[in-house]
Amino acid sequence: MGTPTGSGQFSVNGQAMKGAQSALNGMAMDSPTIGALADESTNAAATAHKGWESAAALRAALAEWHEQVEQLTARLHRNSAAMEQTTLNYHTTNQSIADLLKVK
Repeated sequence: MGTPTGSGQFSVNGQAMKGAQSALNGMAMDSPTIGALADESTNAAATAHKGWESAAALRAALAEWHEQVEQLTARLHRNSAAMEQTTLNYHTTNQSIADLLKVK
């Protein structure tokens, strides 16, 4: 929450909070695509090493990579939802404080 503005109301930069939420959403939406960049080269390397233990290790590493990307994507979605709720809470609090500070 910011300090009182010239009009005596407390304020939060709603645009900045909305921007943060949009950034989190963007990262969450981009994560699967970015995470898939390793697929082609890893699969090619595993195929080239067919019959070697390293081929199985490469495929296992790729599976772990995808699991980590899924977890990251889920976390980014949760953080985005939390940011949206925080923005709502700030606006509600600002309005409540403004209402309490109104001179009657």
